[in-house]
Amino acid sequence: MRTIYRAGILTAALMVLVLGGCSGFDRGGEEMASAAGRGADARLGLDAGQGPNAVIKEGGQGKEGLEKKPEKIYSMQIGHSQPVDNPRHQSFLLFKKLLEEKTDGGIQVDIYPAGQLGSEASMLEQVCDGTIQGFRGGQLEIVPRMLVFSLPFLCEDRTQAERLVNSEFAREISMDSLKSGATILGIGDAGGFRQFSNSVRMIRRPEDLKGLKMRSNGMDTINKTLEALGAEVMIVPYNDLYMALKSGAIDGQENPWVNSSGMRFYEVQKYFTEVNYQFHPEPFYVNTRWYESLPPEYQEILAECTEEMMKHTRDGEALYMHCLPADITGVSCEAGEVTEGVFEKYRIPTYKEASWKPYIIAAMIVCRKYANPGKVLEQLLKDAQKRIK
Repeated sequence: MRTIYRAGILTAALMVLVLGGCSGFDRGGEEMASAAGRGADARLGLDAGQGPNAVIKEGGQGKEGLEKKPEKIYSMQIGHSQPVDNPRHQSFLLFKKLLEEKTDGGIQVDIYPAGQLGSEASMLEQVCDGTIQGFRGGQLEIVPRMLVFSLPFLCEDRTQAERLVNSEFAREISMDSLKSGATILGIGDAGGFRQFSNSVRMIRRPEDLKGLKMRSNGMDTINKTLEALGAEVMIVPYNDLYMALKSGAIDGQENPWVNSSGMRFYEVQKYFTEVNYQFHPEPFYVNTRWYESLPPEYQEILAECTEEMMKHTRDGEALYMHCLPADITGVSCEAGEVTEGVFEKYRIPTYKEASWKPYIIAAMIVCRKYANPGKVLEQLLKDAQKRIK
């Protein structure tokens, strides 16, 4: 016979003890959420105060930060449009940590995610005029020649696309941004290939797009591709897209899986179709005057940290989870919207990332329900009975 203990209750108890300490449970679930956030940051390899649940504005200190203070502090304000759980933001947290450490606090980085500073077009303008110092996103208008990378069906796979955007040709084109007052320090991955979603019908053939009101970010190659497929193009800012889909003002949109998942478009869209029609480069722009004002050694460090940031979202190293409620070919049906490869690639990482959440939730429920949860849990541990199976 095998004895089975109340594993779920005991695990929840341990989580409460670890997260809150037995003496402070009556302060409620807020502390549990805060502790959970710190745990998530730790799993990303980030120190306290560096993760998405921290106050991002606070600067770090380098190895000699307490002994060696820089003569001048340079402020670097960076904006982007993605939420804090998106790989783009996670890569910026790494960038901030490395840059502040390597400059001994000489460059202090403030990150403004989720479109806090405006639309992507507006943030790029702010970089060009010096209002902010950095922006990473899919705006290519000040470098028209870079639009060649966004031509539909240009690359067969991610390897080809990444070789292209990291080529000498790409570096030569990047110099065009200097005319507008911005310097491109690196070109990243905007989340992989772009896919279609809509709330009207399944898209199985090109003609299925005919008549659909499809959102575009305004990029010329996206506009012309959708128009060629017969769709009606609607330009909507990224951070307004969810409500536009929910209200029915538009029928559908195109974005990488990670964006559709992170922005919760699956709540307001019925059909998701994997087409891999475009791989979107994502330049990291900095204000040229600010960049040239930095000491040469800081410029070199900035380039190194940019490369490390880009590596974080390159070659599939970041967790681009596909959590959409789509039919998966070979898994949930014979012929679905998403290939089995997408599901299989992220199945184990997704399970690992999600595995801790039930215990955090259980701990928070206990803390909310009981005035003295520590005492309750001690009693549960004491009263735990064996079951015979």
